[in-house]
Amino acid sequence: MSKQYLPGGEPFEFGSGGAGVLVLHGFTGSPFEVRALGEALHREGFSVFGPALAGHATDESHLESTTADDYFAEIERAYADARKRCERLYAVGLSMGGTLALHLAAVHHLPGVVTVSTPVFLYPMVAASVPVLHQWMPGLRTPANFAAWQGNVVGYKSASIASVNEIVRVFDRVRTGLHRVRSPLLVLHSTRDLTVPVASAHEIHEKAASEVKRMELIDAGSHLMTVEPNLSLIRSQIVDFLKERERSAGRPEGRKRRSPEP
Repeated sequence: MSKQYLPGGEPFEFGSGGAGVLVLHGFTGSPFEVRALGEALHREGFSVFGPALAGHATDESHLESTTADDYFAEIERAYADARKRCERLYAVGLSMGGTLALHLAAVHHLPGVVTVSTPVFLYPMVAASVPVLHQWMPGLRTPANFAAWQGNVVGYKSASIASVNEIVRVFDRVRTGLHRVRSPLLVLHSTRDLTVPVASAHEIHEKAASEVKRMELIDAGSHLMTVEPNLSLIRSQIVDFLKERERSAGRPEGRKRRSPEP
């Protein structure tokens, strides 16, 4: 039986073959968060795959049973499926989607990876409170994804402390494996991000073993950089980086497409 996704938050695919890009949304979000970016990349000639993360884009209750291992297993399945359908596969991720993109880069040979507003740890006060709350009140729910509350994106409006504790486990595992990331890397982060500390971007850039790596801090925008009006602040950087990687390997760029495939 197929999953019932939140209206507007369904996974998407634009094209196949050639250079592909796996675009990954964030915690409590949905593929809606990265759809506009996916459309832009497809217009530039890339095939694009936008899966839903484990436990996401369906019902908030599904997060309750989603573990760190589930996140890793599901992203591996999404990677394997997309990799079969293109000659090479890049990964671009927003927030926790970027964390999982780093995981893929640590265990697979990716031609390039882009992280946007990506955490490998939380703000200190939040990080200190999560394990305490999880021990005493694991079912406590907390507001999440304020853009979803405002109706600007499709996603979950709340999450339990137990589910937050699981993503902390994801961050911890990926952070300790950054030395295995050797793919060309672009780290993008807004200095005005109140959700993920800018220090996380510095950690990713410093600890990754990539020979080709670049960090760009944007003094504008917010955490949610992959929807307008913030997307216009980073779209060209992402496109240029991916095209640079294609040219550096002597690969022909894909033909321009007027609009995404349905």
